[in-house]
Amino acid sequence: MSWRLVKFGELEITVHPFFLLFVFLWVLAGLPLQTFLLFILVLGHELTHAIAAKIYGVKVYRVELFPFGGVGYLTNPLEFDPKKEFIVAGAGPAFNLVLFLCLWNYRLGLYGPPLYADNPLILFLCKANIFLFFFNLLPALPLDGGRLLRASLSPRLGLYKATEVAASWGKWQGVFLALIGLLFSYYDYMHLSLSLMGLFLYYAAGREQKSAIYVFLRYLLRKEKTLKKHGVIKGEQLVAMENTTILEVLKRFKPTRYHQIIVLDQACRVLKFLSESQILEAALKQGMDLTLKRLVRRQK
Repeated sequence: MSWRLVKFGELEITVHPFFLLFVFLWVLAGLPLQTFLLFILVLGHELTHAIAAKIYGVKVYRVELFPFGGVGYLTNPLEFDPKKEFIVAGAGPAFNLVLFLCLWNYRLGLYGPPLYADNPLILFLCKANIFLFFFNLLPALPLDGGRLLRASLSPRLGLYKATEVAASWGKWQGVFLALIGLLFSYYDYMHLSLSLMGLFLYYAAGREQKSAIYVFLRYLLRKEKTLKKHGVIKGEQLVAMENTTILEVLKRFKPTRYHQIIVLDQACRVLKFLSESQILEAALKQGMDLTLKRLVRRQK
């Protein structure tokens, strides 16, 4: 749905229609310069993510701008490595916080006698940066705070479950923001922009939720390649009853472990040992709803 804005070498900058609608509302309100400055801040926020990702050797080939920030599309998704995802996700809000502190200290005269300290645009930039900082730290996918939450939960819950939790929080917070914006629009119609952001947050969180299983399968395939390349990675055992579906098993896989699944019958006796690769192969060929009991029978 996004439209290309500009391309720098291998990096493509695109804008989502929701972002353009947001811009239209602000221009309609007589704030064209503020709209342009906000666009620059959002772009700087996303480019900071791109720079942080590049430090880890990961290229960003496209940046999609949303009303509250954006999403970077990477050659190697960072959600496979929680530590890297945590650092890269935190880089964007850090950019806005540093910029806010610099501007605020300038207004206070900490760098010498400030020129144009009372300029409304300086105050607008301060407010815009602190808003982008706190808004993007909301624990909701696809916001940076949602990625920080997922990176924190993945080692304990697994990538799929952590994504589900962060995306669900995103949908609920989107509904809350939409309602708050409608409520306060009674006093100032500009608060409808908050409702717009809430609606888009709900939409974007739902998109993350739907794509979670595909991201997860890519992650499993990549982990198998890592095992073959290095020869050894840490392992972990899971115990599952025979009526458990493959999807329920997949949800409990953790990013930094290779799993062995012990399948038990109704009497809790061992039926079979399955590797992570066998579970993944069955998921791709026979579907996520296949039970371990049927998988074991087919392998006999």
